[in-house]
Amino acid sequence: MPRPRTDLHRKVRETLGHTLPLPSEASSPIRHFDRNANAIISTLRYIEGHLARAGFYASVCERHLANLRRMALASLVESFERFLKELAVLCIDSLVSFVNDDRFDEFSAKGGQIAFHLTAGSIGKALCESDAWVTNKATNERFKKLLKLPFGDNRESLFPDENQFPQGERNRARTLSILWQVRHTITHNVGVITGSDAGKFKMLVKADVESSRILNPGNHDIIYVKRFLSVTAQSVNVRIGNRLAQVLTVLHADNPALFGSLDKANSISRELGFPVTIDGSLGVL
Repeated sequence: MPRPRTDLHRKVRETLGHTLPLPSEASSPIRHFDRNANAIISTLRYIEGHLARAGFYASVCERHLANLRRMALASLVESFERFLKELAVLCIDSLVSFVNDDRFDEFSAKGGQIAFHLTAGSIGKALCESDAWVTNKATNERFKKLLKLPFGDNRESLFPDENQFPQGERNRARTLSILWQVRHTITHNVGVITGSDAGKFKMLVKADVESSRILNPGNHDIIYVKRFLSVTAQSVNVRIGNRLAQVLTVLHADNPALFGSLDKANSISRELGFPVTIDGSLGVL
């Protein structure tokens, strides 16, 4: 008797039902990033640790591990992108009821996209979830507009270009630009460095990068990338958190009836993972 034919259309749709609940860390952007980044490293160590106790052909094993490390490298950068989105969501949801200006115009969500995302119950998610956050320029423009002071500007860039401030963050921004391009190469070209990729890398690292090669990161590369992104995430979390508290302080000082400064400071401090002060009220974790 022939085997029943598999309905591949149905099987693909069933994938969407195979899910797990979000971890408790998802309530805080920085804790969520730390959990995801640590899980990626732990996965590599777990697999390699078990392989060490099993018999295998070294060359075949290395070929499979190379694929895994490429996926891990892309996942690290994508986890950082997710972190930026979640921080922006926090900022929007903290401000949306108290401002009436153009600070949200930098987000490109269309009416149909917003309609889908409103089921999440958050204006911030409706505006941020559909956008890609994979360039320094896009991230700078969104946060600068979002966190400008009322009737003022925020001249600082989160990841400044060569002619932007703060000057001390420029080197971090250069390195992050390289990782955005690495993510593109792995995600869109399965790790193959095309001629276009090589040209972009050459401009970013200011050195020749050979094309028609495939990225082959080692464990030490993954660890260094994870360390860089973790340090960067901690710095961004503090800078964005303090700037958000500054904007809320100005709003509250102008109109104390808008919100309770202590309740707001406590709420934002818990989500950020460090205490912020809003108009003299120090939040607790």
